[in-house]
Amino acid sequence: MHRRGIVLDLIFVTRVFWRSLTVVRNPALWKLLMMPVAVAIGVFVLLLATALQPLAGQFETMAPATWLVGIGWTGLAGVFAWVAAWLMLFAISYACAALFSGLVIVSRLVDWLGKSTYPQVRRHGSDRVLQSVWVSVSSTVIYLLGWLMTLPLWLIPGLAFVLPVGWLAWFNARTLAFDALTNYADDAEIRNLRRQYRGSFFVLGAVGALMAHIPILGFFAASLTALMFAVAAMEVLSLARGQRDGAGEVVEGEVIVTGSRLR
Repeated sequence: MHRRGIVLDLIFVTRVFWRSLTVVRNPALWKLLMMPVAVAIGVFVLLLATALQPLAGQFETMAPATWLVGIGWTGLAGVFAWVAAWLMLFAISYACAALFSGLVIVSRLVDWLGKSTYPQVRRHGSDRVLQSVWVSVSSTVIYLLGWLMTLPLWLIPGLAFVLPVGWLAWFNARTLAFDALTNYADDAEIRNLRRQYRGSFFVLGAVGALMAHIPILGFFAASLTALMFAVAAMEVLSLARGQRDGAGEVVEGEVIVTGSRLR
């Protein structure tokens, strides 16, 4: 049963990913998608100029750098501190872009999808500004603290890759799933769908996390991840409400209804 659930999660995420690629071809969306990109680049450049060296110095006084110094590997400790500082800058810049996406962009993406690509999905939700701010800000704090607290585990082979991606996948799923559902789903639907599709949202968050760690593409990752969660939210709402007409494809401003739904 567990294996079947994983397979269905992967099928659903693949479906959402390809539909997002179809939607993203529309030039009208890029006015929204470029906003988080500007935030990510702006924050990264600012931190690069002001915080890289102080962060590297701070990491040299923390484990595991101090452990490496203790066994005589001073050079490796310095390399680790600088790598950790660089990755911390990326983590903070992504977190700021994702926070901006969740609070400002996702609801607009969902509204656009509801009017153009998913006209069969009716709006039952409302603006939950304070709740959205709480979910986004608290998740950002937990993500950054968790990233720092698990830093010593990076010395274990493989975990230096798994932990950052895992934390970012959790962060994406926790924040963007709520923000994407809030305008079109009522309280019961938000609660039930976040629980029912927890695995799918986490895998989707992991796809965004992997994109965030690819050079250059990483600056676009928050925007593209927000779009994927917007598409996923409309998909799960349509499924939950028993609407069998598939999502439309936007082709030169027209909505074409295509496809049957995953059951």
